[in-house]
Amino acid sequence: MKKKLKPEFLLDHYLQDKFLKLHNLRQGTKSVEEYTREFKHLLLKCDLREDKTQTLARYLAGLDKKIAHVMELHPYTTLDELSSLAYKVEL
Repeated sequence: MKKKLKPEFLLDHYLQDKFLKLHNLRQGTKSVEEYTREFKHLLLKCDLREDKTQTLARYLAGLDKKIAHVMELHPYTTLDELSSLAYKVEL
């Protein structure tokens, strides 16, 4: 039912706007917690169905470069592990 109602009530430009925000999302001056919250929110809004590896790469690409470089040295397999590790690195 959700799939049938979505095209009728969700404007194309709304979804396109959310995809653009996700694609261009950067941590910038946000904390890791704020960045992660916005990243997950946009993933839900876009209903993005991409490979887990692509999602992890997308998350890393938006992180502050200093944090991302440290993150690449540690093992992780899920977005939750990656975001928890980023939070620890930020501290």
